[in-house]
Amino acid sequence: MTSLDPSNPFAAPSTLDYKLPDFAAIKPEHYRAAIDAGMAESLAELDALASEVEPATAENVLDAWERSGALLDRTLTAFYTVKACDTNDELDAIQADYAPVLSEYSDKIYMDRRLYDRFAELAGRVDAGDVELDPQASWLLTELMRSFVRAGVTLGEEDQQKLRDLNGKLAELGTRFEKANLAARNAAAVQVSDEAELDGLSDEEKQSLRNDDGTWTIAQVNTSQHPLLAKLTNRGLRRRVYEASVSRGLSGDADTRQIIVDIARLRAERANLLGYPNHAAFVTERFCAKNTDNVNEMLGKLGPAALAQAQRDAVDLEARLQQIEPGASLEPWDWSFVAELVRKERYDLDLDGLRPYLGVQKVLDAVYGAATKLYGITFTERPDLRGHTEDAVVYEVADADGTKLGLFIMDFWARPSKQGGAWMNSIVNQSHLLGDLPVVTNNCNYSQGTTTISWDGVITMFHEFGHALHGLFSDGRYPSTSGTSTPRDFVEFPSQVNEHWAWEPDAVIPADWAAKMTEAGRFNQGFGSFETLCAQMLDQAWHQADLDALPTSGDQVEQFEREALERVGMNYDLIPPRYRTQYFSHIWGSGYSGAYYSYVWAEVMDADAVAWFTENGGGTRENGDYFRRTLLAPGGSVDVMDTWRNFRGRDPEIGPLLERKGLQV
Repeated sequence: MTSLDPSNPFAAPSTLDYKLPDFAAIKPEHYRAAIDAGMAESLAELDALASEVEPATAENVLDAWERSGALLDRTLTAFYTVKACDTNDELDAIQADYAPVLSEYSDKIYMDRRLYDRFAELAGRVDAGDVELDPQASWLLTELMRSFVRAGVTLGEEDQQKLRDLNGKLAELGTRFEKANLAARNAAAVQVSDEAELDGLSDEEKQSLRNDDGTWTIAQVNTSQHPLLAKLTNRGLRRRVYEASVSRGLSGDADTRQIIVDIARLRAERANLLGYPNHAAFVTERFCAKNTDNVNEMLGKLGPAALAQAQRDAVDLEARLQQIEPGASLEPWDWSFVAELVRKERYDLDLDGLRPYLGVQKVLDAVYGAATKLYGITFTERPDLRGHTEDAVVYEVADADGTKLGLFIMDFWARPSKQGGAWMNSIVNQSHLLGDLPVVTNNCNYSQGTTTISWDGVITMFHEFGHALHGLFSDGRYPSTSGTSTPRDFVEFPSQVNEHWAWEPDAVIPADWAAKMTEAGRFNQGFGSFETLCAQMLDQAWHQADLDALPTSGDQVEQFEREALERVGMNYDLIPPRYRTQYFSHIWGSGYSGAYYSYVWAEVMDADAVAWFTENGGGTRENGDYFRRTLLAPGGSVDVMDTWRNFRGRDPEIGPLLERKGLQV
């Protein structure tokens, strides 16, 4: 039982459909009280598990573990969902205050030798034949025991205290980075007072940038290259936008560099304490890649191929630029603009002609319609339910036979209090053990008033909805392994496959447009592949480095970045990494440290899976149901590589990806 005030919305499971949190009733002060009570309740439940004298079974060990911490889980899930989308000073303070506290709480659990011994007892009874576990229970037990070891349960008392201190400091620094990075992005917005500088943008795009005082603001995005660089004809403004983007986080109150250095060094120290040569080795051990050698081998094949293609493209682009600006040399802020110009000319492709097909509601309907066609599911708006923001739209999702699958929530619009980019998260995890159906969200960042989006925006929406489908189709016993709870280098693969359905003729755009764009799809692949591979190699450089090879001062960050890229032959002035070190939120503020390579690793599986669809007749209901059953439904409840082999009949192959990109190794 909890001592939490019964009036607190978290005191009991939500009575709303699908256990959707009552977001309208939640106030910031409710989080603090519920987190405190939730930690206490969870530790008491786990103490009972560890103290149990009955022989270990799946029920009194694994089920008890999965049932514990319910109050804390529902509180933190709601908190992080809201904070990412609509933060304020109170929520920022809660995160800052509780980051080290929650780190200490986690350490109490995973360094509790009594709990580990209880799992070990169950493993011993399984080995002796006294207990039989099904595949999901067996995998959960294996992963839990590995998690305890990786968390330091076998370390001595002194080293455990060191680890606790490191974890607490890292939690605090991660929070500081997120806050500083958001401030840096906002501060790097470019102000425009002369409308003539916005030549190349549509009236709608200009309106979305317009301020009340008649000026315009180009807010930065997460990536180095701003999407508007492909459209702005004013070279001076392109340069201003680009330079503001790549220099953010390097000065002033929003300087992130010392935070980053401290994070990198503490991660390296923690890895060494746990017996790993570096943080990346610690990370990849549990992923599909298994070790950093395999990561380096893959990146080492793809990087030079992407660079060679980019360098060939640069020659053509500079020649075209000089026709527009005689004597000009191609610069990073020119690349996207000239590439788009050449794309239009070479492939008779004017992306502005797509606008009639890219209305916001049309695209959303296409995203949901593709899922209906492939999987037979349907979406019904639930205006009686409020999502995690007032702007969010809640849909009830039903299977082909009418069976309820769960809720999907779309939060489409940008706001200054929202983190950048697009993402999916789970509010309620599917679980047969708990009888829960999934509640998942997609979150975008389109300006209020936007009526059409770019083709890249379409692909992003299909991608994020692929994550949502992974959560909605989960069919597992345990909440901790349901849906997208898979290794980082696997989780992006199903969502990348879902991008494929945006390209189907008449799904979003007419067949002739789809054919044109498919033909043009290989154009500029050198740029796209290179900037991403650069960032992936940069992540590995920071997280494969020995502790004594890492910077000690924020002033050394840019030099470290440059030298790291030079070592692998990827320091190319015309194309910066997709994320430079100082605003690389995936690895400093999110969960991709040492694992940003996951996107291209997953891309290999994506291309191979799409090849399977092509070989077997395309996006039919039969194929959709097979993909759903074999790949999406298991989530992380079993080894994901076994899941892949069950689907494909073999290990992934890189050939389909190289063919898709038109790259040669």
